[in-house]
Amino acid sequence: MKRHERGFTLVEISVALLALGLVLLAAVVFWQQSERQRVTVRQMEVQDQSRDAVLGFVQAHHRLPCPAADTGGAENCAQGQVGHLPWRTLGLPRPEAGQLRYGVYREASATAPDDRDLTVQMDRMNPLRVVTPDPRPQNDIAPNESAPITPQTVEVPLGATRSGMESAPLDAACDASDSPPCPATPVLRATSLIDVCLALNTATDAEVAPAAGLAVRALGATGSRRAMAFVIAAPGLLDADGNGSAFDGENASASDASPTFAAAQAAVTDTYDDLVLAVSHAELFSTLHCGAALAAISHAHVNAGTGALVMERALYDYRDQLYVAVKLAEADVAAAAAGVLSGISAGLDAAKEMLAATADTTMSVGARSFQIGLAAAGIAAAVAGGAAAIAAQVDAALSLAEAEDVWEDFAARTTAMTDVARSVNENALKADAIGY
Repeated sequence: MKRHERGFTLVEISVALLALGLVLLAAVVFWQQSERQRVTVRQMEVQDQSRDAVLGFVQAHHRLPCPAADTGGAENCAQGQVGHLPWRTLGLPRPEAGQLRYGVYREASATAPDDRDLTVQMDRMNPLRVVTPDPRPQNDIAPNESAPITPQTVEVPLGATRSGMESAPLDAACDASDSPPCPATPVLRATSLIDVCLALNTATDAEVAPAAGLAVRALGATGSRRAMAFVIAAPGLLDADGNGSAFDGENASASDASPTFAAAQAAVTDTYDDLVLAVSHAELFSTLHCGAALAAISHAHVNAGTGALVMERALYDYRDQLYVAVKLAEADVAAAAAGVLSGISAGLDAAKEMLAATADTTMSVGARSFQIGLAAAGIAAAVAGGAAAIAAQVDAALSLAEAEDVWEDFAARTTAMTDVARSVNENALKADAIGY
C-alpha cells in the first residue's frame, strides 16, 4: 500500500504567517516604544545636565554661553542666537550633548543698562540714586550758607565701580558726588551676577517676543512667540515629520534669522517627537535669586538715601530754628541788662527825690514832711525793681546757656545725618562693585 505525505494547506500557511506577522508587528511596536522611552529618558537626562551646566556657567562668568557652530561643542559668539549646544565649553563629559540644538537670547544695545545680550559680559547695573550732599553743609554760628539739598534722583551711569581687589572691592577713585561717580574704564571682572539680573529683568517687559528675539511657539490657537533666555532642544528617536533632519518642525528650521523653537509642552505625535527644554527670563531671574539682590541694590538704597536726605533737611531746618531761639535768648539777656540799668537809674532818681523831700521839709519847718515818706517808698520800689531786673538777667543768662547747649548738641547731630546721607550713596557703589 502506497503512503502519501501530508503538508500544510494554503489556509494553514496563511494563518501561520498572519500570526507571525502580528507577533513581529507587536514586537516592533514594543521595541519602538521601549527604545523611544529609553532615548527620551537619556535625552532628558542630558538636557537636565546641560541646563545645570549653563546655570553654573552663568554663575562663574556672569553671562550665558554662545551657541557652538557644530557638534564639536566650542562656543562661537559669531554664530548668533541658534546653533549646537557648546558642551565642550560647558565642561560636559558627554559628547552626545553635541547633538542638541541650543538657542540663547541676544538683544544688544549701545546703552549698557538697556543691553539684553545675555552672552555678553557687561557692566549694566546703574541703580537709581539720590543726589549726594556736596559741598558738605557746615555748622557755623549762623544759619547754613550751603543749605541741604532737596532730595532728587539721578540716573547718571556709575562707571566702573570695581577695583579688582577682593580686600577693597570699590575703586578708590569713586566719589558718590561726582558725575559719573567712578572711572569709565573697567578693570578685569568688573561685572557681577547683578548685571545678568538687570538684563533678565528688562527683557521681561514685553509679553510677546520681538521678531528677532529667541522664543518658543506658544500652545493654543494664537501660536504667539514667547521670549526665552535659552532653549535646549533634543531630537526624538525618529525623523517623525520626514524632513530629512533628526529634528522636527520649528526645531529643525530655527536659525539666527528665525530664532523660534517648538513649544516645550508640545505632545509627541506621528509627525513630532522632539524634546524642548526652555528657560524663560523670569525663570532664570528667579533661579539666580535676582529679586532680592535688585531690590537691595536698585531700590532699597534710593529709599534709604531719600529718607536720610529728608531727615537731614528737617534736622537742619530745626537747627536753624534753634539758632533763632539762641538769638531770642541773647535778646532777652540784653533786655534784662537794660532792665538792671533802668532799675539803677530809678534808684538814683528815688535818692534824688529823697534829698529834695528832706530839703523841702526843712524849709517848710515840717509842713512838707509827707514828701519824705513818698520818697522812701520810691526808693523801696526802685530797689525792688532793680532786684527783679537782676533776677531776670540771671534767668535770661541761664536760658541763653541752655539754648546754646541744645543748639550745639543738635548741630552735631545734623552733621552726623549728613554723613549718613553720603554713606548711603557710597554703599550703593560698593553694592554694585561687590555684586552677589
